[in-house]
Amino acid sequence: MADSNQSGCLTVGEGVALNGTFVVPDIASVSGSIEGDITARELIVSSTGVIKGKVTADIIDLRGEIHDTLTARKSLFIRSTGKALGSVQYAEIEVEKGGDLQGTPQKIDGDASSEQSFG
Repeated sequence: MADSNQSGCLTVGEGVALNGTFVVPDIASVSGSIEGDITARELIVSSTGVIKGKVTADIIDLRGEIHDTLTARKSLFIRSTGKALGSVQYAEIEVEKGGDLQGTPQKIDGDASSEQSFG
């Protein structure tokens, strides 16, 4: 049974594969794979998580992989096991030693774009 504290959240477990477009009002946690677009307030991609598509969130904590387009309206954390491949937009960025950023990084104004509604 779902915990009532998880309202507005999405959890994709390890070994789970999803395709489509996802709009998550709160936190999306990905340990499996998603092929498609995802928008969330906060996105956590574990070391086993892989997303292929357009990703948009206020805060992105990347330990796995994101391929295509990534937009972090406030903060992007690329951990030592994280890989961002493609177009990467961020207001603030932190890359740990071993973190991988391949593609086109672009700093954006986080204040102008953080007022987006999720649904």
